Amino acid sequence: MMKRAFRKVLAFTFALCLLMGITTAGALENVNTADFDAMRPVMDLVASAAISASDFPSVVSDEMSTLDQNFVTFFFTNGLKASLLDITDAMLTDVAQQEQLLKSVFSAQLPTLDAITAMETTDDYIGFLPVMMETAENGDIYLIGELYRGSMAIQQMSAEDYQTLSWEERAIYTLSADDTALGGYRIDGFSVGSALVMELQFQDYDNAILMEYSNTTLGFSILYPSLFADENVTESADGVSAALADGSASFIVKRMANTNGANLNEYATEVSADIEDARVDIEEDFQQVTVAYETEAGNSVFTVYVVTDDYIYMAQLAYPTNQSVIYCMYTTYLENSFVVNEVSVG
Repeated sequence: MMKRAFRKVLAFTFALCLLMGITTAGALENVNTADFDAMRPVMDLVASAAISASDFPSVVSDEMSTLDQNFVTFFFTNGLKASLLDITDAMLTDVAQQEQLLKSVFSAQLPTLDAITAMETTDDYIGFLPVMMETAENGDIYLIGELYRGSMAIQQMSAEDYQTLSWEERAIYTLSADDTALGGYRIDGFSVGSALVMELQFQDYDNAILMEYSNTTLGFSILYPSLFADENVTESADGVSAALADGSASFIVKRMANTNGANLNEYATEVSADIEDARVDIEEDFQQVTVAYETEAGNSVFTVYVVTDDYIYMAQLAYPTNQSVIYCMYTTYLENSFVVNEVSVG
């Protein structure tokens, strides 16, 4: 996900929904990923091709549209490189095999197919983590989740591997059940959140997985996981904190005085000095530093600091490392949504 980009998309989407008076046809619910196991490699490859095909991710639509030629090229190129869907070198030059595979996946019409020259592409594995789903009135399934980059498919990763993931963007698939389709579902649509396609579903998704905390007195706002219910949240004079009932995960955001007058780089050094194997990322444009690490007790800690002349603003998410697949995507939302008024306005 591009830093800060999704916040603007979120605001525009919300405004658009209000202006149009849109209401949902169904309700979002958590995904039982086992129901879509056969579709995971298909959806991973579609996402990978869409991201690789152009600077702005490709959009896939229904039978009234035609697949983009560049998308098709990367569909086969990336599939071959990642060993997905049994794509072989021979398939790149065999138009009949290309047509058979594409027709087993997509509702969209096919462009004129030809021999494919393998393109230079990313070494990363680009995949899709389904998080929530909605069933439309016509029976179509909207599967909404997060795009990621890593070294392998997320279901093959260990807890340590999760810490190296790069979360790219929200994405949505429109699927229709079809016994003749690869994986049991035909893809009627794919788009990322920044494309502002399926904006209502993305807004519902954001509302389902995220809560907003805004404090005008302290001068900041942030989105945090909705896993922390209202009864788990405590507000204080300097911010808010939350913890699950079993104590396994916690969240805190607060403002502190910058008593030593530390600048961004000085404070980054200070807070990470005694942390073994701390991963530090400084964003000077936003006066922000993130510090991530794992503890001996088996927890992962992700902290965002925003440093100004007078104050230190801090947001932190801590969770069991062995549950990283549940929590690690929220670190990107935490970082990108942390708005400090004196930095944003000044």
